[in-house]
Amino acid sequence: MAHQPKAYKKFVATAATATLVASAIAPVASAAAETKSFTDVSSAYADAVNYLVAQDITSGKTATTFGTTENITRGDAAVFIARALKLDVDNAKDQGFTDLNSRVKNAVNAVVAAEIAGGKSATSFAPEANITRQEMAKMLANAYGLTAKENANFTDVNSNWIGYVSALKEAGITLGKTDTTFAPTANLTRGEFALFMFRAEGAPAAVGEVALASVKATSAKTIEVTFNQAVDTEKAKVELLRGTFKQNATLEWADDKKSVKLIGAGNFQAADYTVNVTGLGEKTLTGSVKIEAQRVASIQILDDVAVVSKAMVDGKFTDTTVATVGYSVKDQYGVDMNATLKTNDDANITLKDGVVTISSALVKGKTVGDLVPVVIIDTATGISTTKTVKLSAESTVSDISVAGVYNEKGEVVELSDKSDASKAFIVLDLKDQYGNAITDAAKASGIVVTNTNTSNIELETVTVDQVKKVVIKSEKIGDKNKLVIGFDSIKKAGNTDVLLISTTNGKSATYTVKVAETSTTDVITVGQPEVAVVGEDTLIPVTVTDKTGNVITDVKLLSDANKGIKLGDKTVDVKKLSVKDGQVYLTHKFDSKGTQALVFTTSTYKVATITIDVKAAAEAQAIRGLQEPLVIKSGADNAVTVTAVDHLVIEDQYGRVMKNAKDAVTVELVGKSDVVSVDEDTNKVTGLKNGTATLKVQLKSDTKGDSAVEVKVRVTDGTEYSDYEIVTIGKVQAAGTEEDAGPKAFTVNGLLNGGKVALDPSEFTVKLTGGNFEQNEVNVNKGKFTIDKDDLSKNSSSKPIDTEFTLRVTVNATGKVLEQKFVVSPANKLVEDFFFTASSPSTTYANAKGITEAIVKGGTYAIGEKIVVDDAETALNVATVDQYGNKKVVAATTASILTIVPEKAGSVVISGNGTYNATAVLAEGVNEAVITVKVKVGTATKELKVTLKK
Repeated sequence: MAHQPKAYKKFVATAATATLVASAIAPVASAAAETKSFTDVSSAYADAVNYLVAQDITSGKTATTFGTTENITRGDAAVFIARALKLDVDNAKDQGFTDLNSRVKNAVNAVVAAEIAGGKSATSFAPEANITRQEMAKMLANAYGLTAKENANFTDVNSNWIGYVSALKEAGITLGKTDTTFAPTANLTRGEFALFMFRAEGAPAAVGEVALASVKATSAKTIEVTFNQAVDTEKAKVELLRGTFKQNATLEWADDKKSVKLIGAGNFQAADYTVNVTGLGEKTLTGSVKIEAQRVASIQILDDVAVVSKAMVDGKFTDTTVATVGYSVKDQYGVDMNATLKTNDDANITLKDGVVTISSALVKGKTVGDLVPVVIIDTATGISTTKTVKLSAESTVSDISVAGVYNEKGEVVELSDKSDASKAFIVLDLKDQYGNAITDAAKASGIVVTNTNTSNIELETVTVDQVKKVVIKSEKIGDKNKLVIGFDSIKKAGNTDVLLISTTNGKSATYTVKVAETSTTDVITVGQPEVAVVGEDTLIPVTVTDKTGNVITDVKLLSDANKGIKLGDKTVDVKKLSVKDGQVYLTHKFDSKGTQALVFTTSTYKVATITIDVKAAAEAQAIRGLQEPLVIKSGADNAVTVTAVDHLVIEDQYGRVMKNAKDAVTVELVGKSDVVSVDEDTNKVTGLKNGTATLKVQLKSDTKGDSAVEVKVRVTDGTEYSDYEIVTIGKVQAAGTEEDAGPKAFTVNGLLNGGKVALDPSEFTVKLTGGNFEQNEVNVNKGKFTIDKDDLSKNSSSKPIDTEFTLRVTVNATGKVLEQKFVVSPANKLVEDFFFTASSPSTTYANAKGITEAIVKGGTYAIGEKIVVDDAETALNVATVDQYGNKKVVAATTASILTIVPEKAGSVVISGNGTYNATAVLAEGVNEAVITVKVKVGTATKELKVTLKK
């Protein structure tokens, strides 16, 4: 909503008065997409919160919490109002308040300039103070131009505020605490403010109905679905069917959210496919597309000239000279493809990786300009191409230019004095005399590279005849090979000209490498956290500016030992800094309750001190219900033991949902029931017959029953399921590759009333197909299957390769057929992710406690050294996940590479850096040093901050 005159806002509010009370429910169906999954937002606030998030008025306190029951500050209220009205905050006149931080300053100036709110005094707005209900009434009444025909009968509101409060009541935005009280000086919670703003905004305009614009195949393995407008990708559920069988496909949404690609693991089978999209309205959106088997549609020889590999001798090419020219093959979708092709002379004209190679048998004795006919044929389709190519002179560098500075991903790099020299390259663009790109480093050997300012940067060199020479090498940049010059080091900010001169033809180029100076921290202000609880990560808002007053949000800079900030006498850890909505937060954990003081210092020695009231550690206080509907199958073998961690939503004394709560609970049957029996000693619930029963669940520590809640349990004999599913299988390791690569278990669930029940393997039959697999009772049995590496498809070298299989399940009771595709691989297990832990290898992955810091005593660090965590000496371990989803805790000595980076140069002596045997020893005279250890396990690299002590 743009900032409109009060008369306009009053008209909107008056016209909407009749529906405002109901609008807390109605608008969301049409406009307020459910953009967040907040765990602390009840149904009473959900529509209002979702609307504010969808309109970019707020984004919550964290990724999973909105802070519904927490008080809202005057500064945050001003920010919400300014965003809702789309006030011109950047050009708002400064109102003279001296207590505003950079996050709220512009918004406060804008709302005060618009006469929506006022300050506490001429120089103070009190942005961190909690807003009262009467202050909120004034802001909303002014913001939306609301007035009252008569004063409300609230006896606790004085004459200064009654007009604003009455206007809100008359508009249906609030009814008060009771018929006669409004509680004007009480603080307002974030949830209440969301409701009031939502109602004041009125019913949002309805969004046009979502429809499919097109469904088409863009390649043999890709289907593109286009919508008539941007859609909520979190709500959209996309299903691909071949006949009645579901097909596996990876979804890749466009940035504008108006289209999605369904990408198969390999080419789709030739067939008619149906795409169903649900979750975007009441109707299922359906489209169909026909996929054709991939075939060669065109072949092209890319040049008229075939470039020879060597210069002529005595005017003729020798018997060691070959010639090459590029070719391309495209399918019916215009996509490059591989195909088995023939030529007019298979013995002497060969095809590989897009290159036609003409052998020396056809080149020998010829000269520049001689012709060689080339024919390429696809025998399957009859598609062919013919070209008579002309033999050229040997390819040499003809043109020199520089594309820029890039990283390995092909992304442009803007260098600064803190850039990692090993991750940036000067990418060259060399062309031969035919205009073709040169990627062979040997052909660039005649180029001399000069670095004109070695005090700024050092380029990679080799020593030839005792002379250092800058190296031009081939590297993969993005998805293509390029000639590059690497950086050996980046020393300081400034501009450096790099000169390139060809010694063969005199061509030259000059490229200026620009290294920017990074900022340094100067002034810091620290805000109060939303809540600080013993033993929990507390997010403390910090605002840091550089010497020119610009806000710094670069966490690497903020954690820089020389230019960053310190907490106490230690530089803040980069892992403990985060940025959300432009605000930097420091994560800090308090060990005891009560008043705690933190002192921050910038690189220019400016200081900020904050006193925080730390609350007692969280304790389970109430049970709010079930995590998901409880459905069990009848029979003693299917009994379920109800626990807090597996089944219940537990809240602490601060009204927050506790994740992984393990508090003991009691379970008892409400009334009499022949549907279930409950063992109150073990909390085991046994289904007796189809039906529904009510259970009373209560925290065992609660003797008064304040935490108790009643929940429903649904019992089925397995004949009532509304649908079925195969739980995602994921990538599977073939048996016979490693000792523990064995049977793979899979689960088929029956679905009922939102709950799930795992079917017994006797309730369904299985058909497994793919590769060279032949099913029998041994390799598919009792809900498990085994696929041996010999069952996989083979490559041209007869080696087993990743192979797609299909698991087809038929439910015996209904005949329902389910199908899921998955890939089986012969590859050995390889760690793809991990975290450091002090938990022992016997600990399960789920129970392993992650660490990011450790202490090592004795003055020496190596991968096998004992660490000190929580005052206890233990071994360093890692909790790993491999490509097959296997999770386990293993010793950190499984690492392959260690790289040690000292926080302070000269504090340690490092040997073997970048190898498994890397060690760090305290330098002479040094009693303590901080190092960052970069540990590589499998394909993943993680950092551990180690304090090394004598």
